[in-house]
Amino acid sequence: MTEMVQKKCKDRVKATSVNGFFLLPDLRLKAEISIGLPMLLTLACLCFSIAARAQTSTTAASPVLRAVVSETNPVPYAMFSAEGKLMGGISKSLIDKIGQLNQLPVLYLDVPRARVEGWLISNQADIGCFLSPDWVSRPKDLAWVGPLFYSSQLVVRRSNSKPILRLSDMYHKRIGTIRGFVYPELEQAFAERLMIRDDAHSLESNLTRLAQGRLDAVMAVDLSLGYVMSKRQFEIALSFDPLWTQPPAIFCAISLDSPLRPALLQSFEQLQQSGYIQQLLQQYQPTMAATTETSSVN
Repeated sequence: MTEMVQKKCKDRVKATSVNGFFLLPDLRLKAEISIGLPMLLTLACLCFSIAARAQTSTTAASPVLRAVVSETNPVPYAMFSAEGKLMGGISKSLIDKIGQLNQLPVLYLDVPRARVEGWLISNQADIGCFLSPDWVSRPKDLAWVGPLFYSSQLVVRRSNSKPILRLSDMYHKRIGTIRGFVYPELEQAFAERLMIRDDAHSLESNLTRLAQGRLDAVMAVDLSLGYVMSKRQFEIALSFDPLWTQPPAIFCAISLDSPLRPALLQSFEQLQQSGYIQQLLQQYQPTMAATTETSSVN
């Protein structure tokens, strides 16, 4: 009886799915109902349609790893095409590997840097990398993986300018920074207007403005500066001075409400123990020695 009803329904109800919603376009069903089609067959057809819809919805809801990567993340952490598509970089390689270990496709979400924390806390994304508890306002509301590595901070200047060895050396200067980034060592001085924060979209843009004399100094990290300097030559010689604080630890952050959190934490532990992360970083080690001059720190 059941097989007969299903066959009859399949013949009569041509169900199609549009964005997960099933339509019943066969008008013969309505006609037969109006002329006395048995109620049992009508109900059976409706149940058949609902079951098919539920099956398709389950398939559509297959797990996916949602990763936030901001376009303002410096190279080589994130590398975007001219059209704004994420093409490569440390973050993408690392998160792709996590996806492979868990047999999950990765959905990359280009979110402005200032909104990354909110997206993770609200579980609109599962994971974000190149972050630190010191760079967010609610670090306890996220699960942290790391430290994965340490990133030396540098102050880049024109070679014919004085070395910058302490915070006071930056007073009354225009400092090139990346939009949405937090600089804990400089925030108070920015707030007190002891120096001017001048945001740009990328490190390369800031270095160009520095070479043109439009900035007095630029904030950078070692991997990013080494990568840009190996790809690009500027109008004048540039030098860099290491920031006077300890290199910050770099982490990945996972949403506390993500159902993938246990699996992601386990995968990161596996990658750290295998040495994969260090091998990945070695592909992007800075080559600044050939392109810039380093001032000594007294």
